Amino acid sequence: MKYGLLIHEPTTNLGDDIQSYAIKQFLPHVDYYINREEIDAFKSENNEPVATVMAAWWMWKKFDWPPAECIIPKLVSMHINHYGPRENASPVSTEWLKGIGKEFFDAYGPVGVRDSVTLDYLKNEGIDAYFSGCITLTLPKQKETADKGTYVVIADLRDDLKAKVKEWLKDSGLEIREVSHRYSYRKNPDTMDNRFEKIEDLLTLYQNAKFVVTRRLHVTLPCLAMEVPVMSIVDLEQKGNYTRWAPYSDWVNYISEADILAGNINYDYNNPPANRKDYLPTRNALIENIQSFINEMESYGENVTLADVKKTTYTEAEARAWQYELLRETCDKWLYAGRKLLEDYKNTKKKLKTVEEVEMKKLKDDLNKARKDAEKYKRLSERSLIRIFLSRVKRKLKSLKGKAK
Repeated sequence: MKYGLLIHEPTTNLGDDIQSYAIKQFLPHVDYYINREEIDAFKSENNEPVATVMAAWWMWKKFDWPPAECIIPKLVSMHINHYGPRENASPVSTEWLKGIGKEFFDAYGPVGVRDSVTLDYLKNEGIDAYFSGCITLTLPKQKETADKGTYVVIADLRDDLKAKVKEWLKDSGLEIREVSHRYSYRKNPDTMDNRFEKIEDLLTLYQNAKFVVTRRLHVTLPCLAMEVPVMSIVDLEQKGNYTRWAPYSDWVNYISEADILAGNINYDYNNPPANRKDYLPTRNALIENIQSFINEMESYGENVTLADVKKTTYTEAEARAWQYELLRETCDKWLYAGRKLLEDYKNTKKKLKTVEEVEMKKLKDDLNKARKDAEKYKRLSERSLIRIFLSRVKRKLKSLKGKAK
């Protein structure tokens, strides 16, 4: 059996590569790299089947579905975004989960997801889904280094939060090391081997820290997996945080931004609390589930054909014809969505222009009033000076007349 490793080639977030790295540990070998945003365009040699663990952040386009028929998937740890045209994503909502798109999920399901929003999203479309947890929960421990326990890692904190954390740690005697998951492979392309070396270095840095402070889920979960104490700065009442963090909130030592900024940090940096163990059943089940898939794929041997493992009934031609119709429908929606955005822009510009005209008129009126007031003040000042001068002259003349007598 051949294996494909899912990647996001032009990523700007190292969290994507951490997920790919986590998948890679399960694969007996990597025969193909598969770009998640071009999942439909992938081609294997002679259309041979390629077993692929589909754990990833899905998907900007949604009309690149279903995947190429040679991809034999394990559907776990999936997150499906709900972005639209305003976030540079497609206007497709649930259309891709009908017809052939749904058959793909039904054939290879149930679908393991990593967040409650994706779970509800799929279930509402009649797709069998369950919470599998994130693939990064399966990461192995990294090697120990000589500086283990001598430093704290701060990962991707806002400047105001970072300043407060540094102030809190100033007397700890611990070195502070700052890292970021922001890195653009769009601007700095590299080989996947080099990218995975970068991830190993990053995970090793986390592994040997006294503890880690972060706001990122894909720092927190790897730290849980590697048993590294982690303090997560999360406001769970915020919708964006709640939807992603909710399934993991009971496993995490977290603190709110408000408490950080107020200096209310109830965390012992000398003896950082160990992470909770509640995540272990999810981690173990996910590892067992993926390993079972790999064992099944290995049982087919090297001479496996697509017919041996394919579970969908549609042909590749039928899938692409269905996809074409979805894409055409998407283009229409995108056109109207784009027109709406353009119309909103023009209306906003008109309102802004009106506001600017009103403000400009007010400024001109205020300026004219100020000019008139200044001129009036000037005239009054000149008159006052003349009166003062004449008064002084009169007093002087009166004085002189007195002396003359």
